[in-house]
Amino acid sequence: MVRDGAARVSDGLAAVSALAAPAREMPVYRPEARSVSNWRSETKAGLLPVSLAWTAWAAPTDPAFVARCVKLNNYWCIKRARWDGEIGGDQEGHTGFATAGQGADAAVSLLRRYYGEYGRRSALAIVRRWAPAECAAPVAARAVGPGRAASPARPASPALAALAPQGIGRTLRARFLASHGRGGAPRRVARAPARPVAAPAARPTAGNALRVQPWSALARMQGRPRQPARAVKAPPLPTIATGIGETARPVAPAAIEPVRALDGARLAAEAAALPTLAVAPASALPPSLRPPAPLCGSDEVRIQNYAAHIAGSVGVKPGDDLGLFTPEGRATERLAPVLLAMSAVELGALRASPALVAAAIARAEAERGAASRQAEAQPASP
Repeated sequence: MVRDGAARVSDGLAAVSALAAPAREMPVYRPEARSVSNWRSETKAGLLPVSLAWTAWAAPTDPAFVARCVKLNNYWCIKRARWDGEIGGDQEGHTGFATAGQGADAAVSLLRRYYGEYGRRSALAIVRRWAPAECAAPVAARAVGPGRAASPARPASPALAALAPQGIGRTLRARFLASHGRGGAPRRVARAPARPVAAPAARPTAGNALRVQPWSALARMQGRPRQPARAVKAPPLPTIATGIGETARPVAPAAIEPVRALDGARLAAEAAALPTLAVAPASALPPSLRPPAPLCGSDEVRIQNYAAHIAGSVGVKPGDDLGLFTPEGRATERLAPVLLAMSAVELGALRASPALVAAAIARAEAERGAASRQAEAQPASP
């Protein structure tokens, strides 16, 4: 009787707890917030450090240290490619996963494909496709693997598009430089010569008529042309100074070339005709005299730092083979630290936990082993 009564009590308590436990919410992607609905609960078990992860979970608003990929349960910022667990994506194409574990599974699968199928075995080769330059000019589409599939034309940098929506050539600074010369002086534009205004006839007086001198201001106001000044021949120099100024000829004012508008083609032709000088390479100049870096120079620095961080996690150089998988496709012990380093770069203050990465690698290895056993079990075709 005691045993039966205890069994009935335990069954009743289990039923009550099942009724009291809230139903697990199905994760959905919220486009207006650019996040998955359960991203806060996923941070508690999937991110480190624990203090920041629990702060992000309990904060009423989104903390500043939470990256956009954290709110997508995508700790490696993988692009959309019909992954298992993909439930949405933001405007830049980053995938929103239902759980953080499915995002880790996608990262393991993508690294395996990069390393085995596409031959990207160094940290630099992987990063150049995983996190390409964002402010490069539009380029033609090329065949790449899933997860980082390129569109037919990659747009310019979002920051540059926000600063110059109509193009860099139509900004206020570009228009100012086009209309002003060196030092800020406005460029002179050639204009058609003004027609001379006919001088009004002078009214005769009782005595002599009013005579207007040609060099006076009244003559210039009436539009009379000013007579050219007469060339004065300098006296010959003494014999001791022969050769200094005897051959100089006075130039008449009429021979002076009028002011012309700047002609780019003419200036380029004149510059090409000038003798060229040997110019030292920019690398040989001191840092203070080197030309500034190009517009997308910071992207190359970012890629180099990213690759160095990944390679340093396993003690190799950015251009060396990372050794993530064996020739048979089995994951090595280097895969976990590389995934942890990549998540730390992508998320900034946060990073994926070792338990999350280890579970994803274990699932991938179990799936690979099952696929290989199934392939071995199939009879060979005649």
